[in-house]
Amino acid sequence: KFFSVAAQVAKDVQQDPSSVKGMLFCGTGMGVSIVANKFKGVYAAPAENEDCARNSRAINNANVLCLGGKLTAEADALKIADAFLEQEFTSPPGGYMAPFWSSDVESFLKEP
Repeated sequence: KFFSVAAQVAKDVQQDPSSVKGMLFCGTGMGVSIVANKFKGVYAAPAENEDCARNSRAINNANVLCLGGKLTAEADALKIADAFLEQEFTSPPGGYMAPFWSSDVESFLKEP
């Protein structure tokens, strides 16, 4: 069942991947992320905590958050979702990642 829901959310995000965000849930978040990532322009990221959610948006320009119901308490899921929704894509990243960031990487991540 979660495969069809992941596919539908991915199709919805595909309509406007630069502004539409999606959220998916399964046992670990991995299964729905694999399905959603099959769709062009969809960048689905499982996140176990707020830092992962922020980084998935800031560094990878993720547009679908995937959470695991077996792994994530409800209160934590709300915090992770807020972190994901509040974070914008901030290219290029600083620190140790800066030398690896090229215009090709930036273009790829901005591409719908």
